This record gives sequence, structure tokens and C-alpha cells, in this order.
Amino acid sequence: MRSDGKSYQNDALPAIDYDKHPAYGRVLPMAMLGARLKAMVYFGYGLTQASSRRVVDIEHLPHPAEGDQKISSVARLLPTYLRLILLQRLSRLAAGNSFKPKTARGTELLEPLQRDGVAPFRITADKIAELRNLLAPQIKTLEQQLSAKPAANPYADETRLVLDPASAADIYQAVNQLAGDSGVLEAASAYLKRPVGVGQVALQINDQTSGPSEFADVGVEASPCNHFHVDTSFNILRAVIYLSDTSASNGPLTYVVGSQRAANGVWDGLVRSANDYSGLSATWPSARELFFALPEGLRRKATFGVDLAAETDQANAVINNQWAVTSDIGNAALYDPAGIHRDGVVSQGRRIAVTLKLTELAR
Repeated sequence: MRSDGKSYQNDALPAIDYDKHPAYGRVLPMAMLGARLKAMVYFGYGLTQASSRRVVDIEHLPHPAEGDQKISSVARLLPTYLRLILLQRLSRLAAGNSFKPKTARGTELLEPLQRDGVAPFRITADKIAELRNLLAPQIKTLEQQLSAKPAANPYADETRLVLDPASAADIYQAVNQLAGDSGVLEAASAYLKRPVGVGQVALQINDQTSGPSEFADVGVEASPCNHFHVDTSFNILRAVIYLSDTSASNGPLTYVVGSQRAANGVWDGLVRSANDYSGLSATWPSARELFFALPEGLRRKATFGVDLAAETDQANAVINNQWAVTSDIGNAALYDPAGIHRDGVVSQGRRIAVTLKLTELAR
């Protein structure tokens, strides 16, 4: 399935001029020295996190088990981490073309993934039913959680239930088998040039969320690009599998075709991740003031969609090249989260889906 000739033509992710933004430079005063220093302290904290995570390639290392103390678990697993880091780097140096897909399914997914950054595909109805039955207890748990505390936005913690690989080993086995049979693991391994599997499975239920604009305090309407973002993670792929019929109104994965090619600047990616990790990318008034106190060259966000003013060239480049992967196109999609995307933004009804993170598994 092709994306109707859409393609993001900009050679970089949006760099918003916050001096001219109606919720930033047009209403905020010039930052004083104290605010500038505070902003740099926050940024330095976020940059330390972003840089260290990239250096150790953290997305491809095993996470501490559910319920473990994080510091003690990391200390205990440190020899394993060091061994994996070394082995993974050596194997990638020697990989060459060894991860080229060996089946037609893998090849059919790899081609649009490389071209567009997203590759829809279809899973048979009986396999979807099996997966939904397997996840029935988790679906019930998440529905009860949402009933008690409705989610405030599509990415709130309440919308997701991340499954622990140890306690849900049967689900991880089934999902890895399904990903393998669908060609997903072959295509992902070829794209990332490393052997990957399903490293994380999460159940996600999204309902309609509504509320005032994030900039209502200054009379600025919500952006049509709200919720578009790039992930702060790197060197991974993600996939989504719809467990319910998904139309344009109930939260399909929406991807800006070809935008993964614009996310190739290492420093730009670190800056955007640093601001997200430090909380500087938040949109409440005090966070906006602190973010605006940064030097102009550091005013970048991974969650930038909310700040894209309507009818600007940057917003139009996103809107005109977005592609909603609805159920008539495919009931699943493999995508590069370094490209611009949003998912689970429901205007009507409910969407139930499984999201997968594809990483290099421990060996």
C-alpha cells in the first residue's frame, strides 16, 4: 500500500521561531539572568540523560524486572550491560547485509519502511481474535483503570498497560511469533541492521479526550498539529496492531510520510530529547517561561506539534503529508518513531490496540 505520493520535503524537523510565537515571544517578557541560568541547569540535566542513553544504546538493554529497585538492579546487571554493549557493537560492525529479508513478506515491508518511514500490513482476522483473547485479562484491567480515572490526553499513563516480560511470557512469545510470521522482524532487522525482536508489549485503550487549548491562558487556539512529535528513543522501531476497527475518527496511527529522513541530526535530536527529559517542553505557563529563557539555538522540542501555529509553512508541511493508517489500509503498521507521528488521538468512539517496541534482545 503506497502513501498516495505524499512526502515531507523539508530536510530538517520543524525549527519554530519562538520569538514570534503568539504564546511565547509575543506575550512573554525577556528572561532575566536568573531564569536563563535556571533554564540551562534544567537543560543540562536533560542533556546528560539524553547523551548517556544514546552512548550506552539503552533501548537495546534489558530493563530491570517489574518491582525491582532501579539502582540496585542496574548495579546487579552492570556486568551484563557491559557485555551486551560490547557484543552488540561488534556484531553490528560485522553485520554487512546479513540482515537482508529472506522472505517476500519481509521485503514487502522493508521497501515502504525505507521510503516512507511507515509500512502498513494486514493480520488475519483469526490471529487478531487470538491475540485479543490472550489479552482479555489485561483489557479488562485497563478498562477498569480508565473507568476509575479517565485519561486527560492520548499519551497519559492511564491509556497504557505495559506488560512485564517475566509475568507475561506467553504473550511475548505469541507476539514475537506473530511479528516473525508477518515479516516484521525481518524488515525491522534489515532496517536497523541488527537482530531484533519484540522487546516491549503494551496494551493501549484510547477514548475521546477534549479540553481547552494548551495556550488558552493567552487566547491562542490549539494547533491542528497538536500531538505530532518524534520519539526521544532512538535506533528502534515501533509497531501498532489494532484490536478494534480503526477509522479516521478513532485514533489511527498518523505518520508524516518521509519525515524520518529529516530526523538525521545527532545534535538536534539530543537537544529535543534533553528538553523533553527535563520537562522544558511542557506547555503550562511557568514551563513556557523557562523554555523561552533558553538560548534560541536550544529551543527545540521532540513534542513540537502543539507549538506549530496554524497556516504556517511548517504546519502545512506536516498536515499536507500526514497519512492516517486506518483499518481499510491495514490493521497493523511498522514505523520509524524518529519520523513525525501521532497515535491514539480519538475524536469519536474508542480504539483498542497493542503497541510493540522492536529492539535488539539480550543474547
